[in-house]
Amino acid sequence: MSSETPRIDPSEIAGSVHPVFRLIAQVKQQPTESTLILASPTVGNEMITLNDVRVSMNKQFQIGDWYEFVCRSSDSGEVGFLVLDAVLCQLQEGEEISIDGIVALQQLAKKFPDIY
Repeated sequence: MSSETPRIDPSEIAGSVHPVFRLIAQVKQQPTESTLILASPTVGNEMITLNDVRVSMNKQFQIGDWYEFVCRSSDSGEVGFLVLDAVLCQLQEGEEISIDGIVALQQLAKKFPDIY
């Protein structure tokens, strides 16, 4: 199952051969009910901004929160993608998300596609 919806690095979205993929990202803005602006980490702790991400569900996202998104790549050959589902990365009070951990998870998922 996890190999069918792999976690990918945000720098690989445009060249991904997977029609459905997972992405861990922080919500920066929700300009409209059906679009998001996300920031997702890549190698070197760089954050890649993903603009005008389309959302298929009627959901208000919390700005600044981290989610794992299940996405579908664009059928029309565009760089964009559509969010099919999202799961909030629950952090306890005082906890912070590890950017290095997210990048390591994305790299491990490429080497070992059957890990969850």
